[in-house]
Amino acid sequence: MRRISLVAASAAMLALSALPASAAMASTTHKLSFPRLSGVQAWGNYTKVAKGLKINVCARDNKRGVFAVGAVTEAFNSTGKLHANLGAVSIGYHQTVCRSMTLRYTAHLKVYTFTANNKGMINHQTKLKKVF
Repeated sequence: MRRISLVAASAAMLALSALPASAAMASTTHKLSFPRLSGVQAWGNYTKVAKGLKINVCARDNKRGVFAVGAVTEAFNSTGKLHANLGAVSIGYHQTVCRSMTLRYTAHLKVYTFTANNKGMINHQTKLKKVF
């Protein structure tokens, strides 16, 4: 009887230790605050997950005279040499576009917004705003 209990306890410990680290830790979702730019409404959030940063970003065109607007997030490694980005670009007045993706770099996160014309050129772009 003792041997069966020991085997059952060992099997339970082995099963629990096989869970991925992400199942053990609780992740918190944080809101993103984008720099203001006329005609651009941008919002989003991020969560640190096992494979990087799970990012959701949205952009809305709020001005008739603006052809397109965008909101961009950039994630960097610890040296700042490697990075990945995720952006949402909305074309047309009162149009909203949202994008989601997991970016693999987690050391630094920065955001910016921009407006563009109908030739694909960026008219205005804010400075990079450091999130962390």
